[in-house]
Amino acid sequence: MNKIGLAAILILLSGCTSTQRIAELGVISPEITAVEARQLQKATVVKGVSGSDSTGVFLFFPQGYPNLEYAVRRALDSAEADILVNAKAEYKSSWYLLGGENTITVKGDAVKLAPMFGGFE
Repeated sequence: MNKIGLAAILILLSGCTSTQRIAELGVISPEITAVEARQLQKATVVKGVSGSDSTGVFLFFPQGYPNLEYAVRRALDSAEADILVNAKAEYKSSWYLLGGENTITVKGDAVKLAPMFGGFE
């Protein structure tokens, strides 16, 4: 076996991944959101929305830390929604030979609230 083949096998075998659920949230929003019953009656729901935030790790030194708020914002932006309901957040850490990646992923149902001005009769 040549050196390149041996190196490729070592790299493939040296990786490992760990995933942990860090939260189950009923309602989450990255900003203060006033919600009225009238808005929920005409709200639009998009199921199965997800968003994530990642940072790299090199030689056991993190290049920053993933942020739950950014992950929630990315999930809401993908559905153009206001709040996330029935959300689950997971923290995933992947390691390889010299570095890795830390990721927070949020999955849930995105709710676009109806506007607060007229037409609610």
